[in-house]
Amino acid sequence: MMTKEEVLERLSKDLKIPRFTGKVEDKEYSEEDYQKLKNDLNDYFENYVRNIEN
Repeated sequence: MMTKEEVLERLSKDLKIPRFTGKVEDKEYSEEDYQKLKNDLNDYFENYVRNIEN
């Protein structure tokens, strides 16, 4: 299990976003929870942020 702070630190590293400070729920996260959150953030970036850039 991971804490909110551990999740934010890992997202920062895995997504290569220095000083990532996204808002995540203050709870214990399983590996499955983490992967879903990471995929959701990545999908958001691909679907919304990249579309604005183009």
